[in-house]
Amino acid sequence: MGRYHSKASSFMSHPSHRAASRLRTVAFSSLANLALPLTTIITGPLLARTLGPEGRGLMAALYAPLAFANLMFTLGLPDALTYFLARGSLPTQKALRIVIAGGLLCGSLACVTLWLSAPRLYQNQTQQINSFGWLLLSLPVTLALSSVRGILQGRQQFGLIIKERLAGALLRLLVLAVMAAMKVLTPLDAVWVAVGSQIMGSLYLLKGLGQHPAANLSDTRTWLVARYAGAAALGTVGSLLVIRLDQVLMVFLTSQAELAYYAVAVSMAELPLTVVGASRDLAFSLTAERGDPQIVARFCRLTLLASGLMCLLGAVATPFAFPLLFGKLFSPAVPMMEILLAGTLGRAVTTVIGAGLMTVGHSWVRSAIQIGGALFTAALLFVLVPRWGGIGSSWVTSLTFAVMAFASILVYAKATGLTFSQCLVPTASDANYIRSAVKANWERSIQ
Repeated sequence: MGRYHSKASSFMSHPSHRAASRLRTVAFSSLANLALPLTTIITGPLLARTLGPEGRGLMAALYAPLAFANLMFTLGLPDALTYFLARGSLPTQKALRIVIAGGLLCGSLACVTLWLSAPRLYQNQTQQINSFGWLLLSLPVTLALSSVRGILQGRQQFGLIIKERLAGALLRLLVLAVMAAMKVLTPLDAVWVAVGSQIMGSLYLLKGLGQHPAANLSDTRTWLVARYAGAAALGTVGSLLVIRLDQVLMVFLTSQAELAYYAVAVSMAELPLTVVGASRDLAFSLTAERGDPQIVARFCRLTLLASGLMCLLGAVATPFAFPLLFGKLFSPAVPMMEILLAGTLGRAVTTVIGAGLMTVGHSWVRSAIQIGGALFTAALLFVLVPRWGGIGSSWVTSLTFAVMAFASILVYAKATGLTFSQCLVPTASDANYIRSAVKANWERSIQ
């Protein structure tokens, strides 16, 4: 047994095997990130046929504010916990106390904000407001679990996070399918299934809190964690505005048909980003732990290569595949998607390099870039969308991410001494890195 343990330890200590482990983590996490949009594509027709147009619209009206709040009101806590735990400067027990306090604070703030907005959101319809009020009670739980996810990322327990995402997505698909088959599914039920499956899937996160607690070298003061979280929160707000502001403003600036084409194009153009989230999380945690800016640079190069190949494939396939999937009525979305695929590359770079900025003490600069991108987007949308519709919005989005990517790399390069090419251009060492990782994965699979 001792010899086996020594052999396993030696296996994992070799650089190629560490690379293999990271590559496998990114691959599995990318599949997990892809699971949710894929299950959404599967359940979309099911929900539409079961609930009808009005019921499906009511479900979206109830769920969309919750989904937005779960991103907006984290207040940067997950990223802050990941950063300080990865650096070994925050005891796990203290992190859990921050999670509980943060969940209550963030959840209460989200509940109050959305409850005050409910009469305007639902035009004083009492039944919808009451249903929405009960749903708001889930926010303290889901926001606290988001912070637990940050703890596990800081401790590099990515396997549990992957299982959580897969479990939640698959549970949602299964329950919705069963209820639809039994003809008992209502719009409110569908929202509760989405919320409940997210919480149930997150039980995997709680399981990991007692596994292999990380050794901490020091105890960071709580106010430092709060300051870091505040800087990260501004970046999150800016990022959400850049990503979602276009569709919100298009409601007022163009026709519903143009908005429908654009929304479908956006949902498909975001598929290559499945690899980006996994790379960002892993690069953030590893760089915070080791303080090596080359890690983020390498992950940015590899992410750009992987997402670039996916975008190229998408651009070639879109003119043929899009009408088959969505029908000829959605053909105007084809050029929009092809433009948005170019913007996906800028978004990939901005996401990974943004994580790097947070590890070198430039969280506020990252936030400033995101907020600036939101303002830039809003200004151009008012100019281009009234005349060009979805095509104009596609160009605005792609241009915005290109500018943000340039600004992010400029700041990161100045802070670390790296060059643009080191952040963007794949090298022979990257090919060796991938080759070694694939070889190590193969060796491990046959042992």
